[in-house]
Amino acid sequence: MTVDDSVPPATTPRQEEILDHALALVREGGLSNLTTRRLAERVGFSEPALYRHFGGKQAVLLGLTYRLEAMLLGTVEDISSDVRQPALQRLRRILLFHVRLNQVNNSLPILLLAEASSSGDPKLMERMRTILARYLTYLERLVREAQEAGDVPAEPYTDCLALLALGLPAAFAIRHRLLPDKAFEARVLNNLIPFFVDGMLIERGTRRDKGEE
Repeated sequence: MTVDDSVPPATTPRQEEILDHALALVREGGLSNLTTRRLAERVGFSEPALYRHFGGKQAVLLGLTYRLEAMLLGTVEDISSDVRQPALQRLRRILLFHVRLNQVNNSLPILLLAEASSSGDPKLMERMRTILARYLTYLERLVREAQEAGDVPAEPYTDCLALLALGLPAAFAIRHRLLPDKAFEARVLNNLIPFFVDGMLIERGTRRDKGEE
């Protein structure tokens, strides 16, 4: 029987409290700030008491991936399914939301991705694969919808354009961690994201397929 790892495991109220504090530590100082000693102190536990709720730091990180999935993909799914708006407008809303989430959570998505990639922990890697695959699915659907509406050319391919869209908030997260600059970040939100999405538009009624005029 295959286990669906996109379904969060049952957690106790105490485990949820611990994850709240873990997320706060990451927001304050990145993943290096998240140690079992600091986490236990923040919660008011001894380290051995913490281990009764989570087996170690990797178990806490695994719990944070479910938090990330809920914070990121819950809203992305809601936006993408709002068919009252054109696909590209929904895409713009998703990118704006993702960038703001990076600001509020100190680039948590890219930090967890880096940790999963470097740790070699198979459970952590699989969780991040699941999140990335779901996210790209939503982006690809919106790009495909825009292509079918004639707003976006058929080439580059749908998955390639979705990857470009994902790359913008990912690059923002890296810069936010290493070179924070409020003025620059405001330009990303107010200028770069609209420029990027509007740049995908083609004049309505213009056929860009090969062999057609």
